[in-house]
Amino acid sequence: MLYLRIPMLNFITDKDKAIHAALYVLQRTGPADFHKVFKTLYFAEQYHLKNFGRPLTGDSYHAMKYGPVPSFLYDVFKAAEKQESPFQEALSRSVVFNVVRDGNKPIVTGLLAPDMDELSESDIEVLNLSIEENSALDFVALVDKSHDSAWNKAENKEDGEMSYFDIAEAAGTSKDMLSYICLQAENSSSRMI
Repeated sequence: MLYLRIPMLNFITDKDKAIHAALYVLQRTGPADFHKVFKTLYFAEQYHLKNFGRPLTGDSYHAMKYGPVPSFLYDVFKAAEKQESPFQEALSRSVVFNVVRDGNKPIVTGLLAPDMDELSESDIEVLNLSIEENSALDFVALVDKSHDSAWNKAENKEDGEMSYFDIAEAAGTSKDMLSYICLQAENSSSRMI
């Protein structure tokens, strides 16, 4: 089966799932810096794309100097650091994370247990795999590992936004699964209209 090369393949961010995936990571690892949480989630996204044909959260990843950064969660963590809510809706979601600085390093702590109803079995599977494979890696090792072909393709773009097609391709996803991911993204974008 042939797949069409889609230059910018993205999905709708599932904000609740993104928050609960981050809470799950923090529950399993304990307080961590932004970098560790973001890279753990990035590799979980790759595993989910490769094995199940859809992203974990659909968050928009950007190629930053030290690797991929999920845009929505970055905003959530930065708001938590300022003790603000990034949400215009439900005030109940305002106190989810606590962020304190250890020198220049922002350390995030989850203040709630993750809602496991927000995470599917496949979500939990890839999160556990990513935590297992990446939690012991230091900053430099995570930077090196996350500077993959998807990061390289986006690094030179003005906005640095990474395509889910490139993220999946960097994970070694099969051509058949890449075709399926393209169809999923097309269906996702048609629901936005």
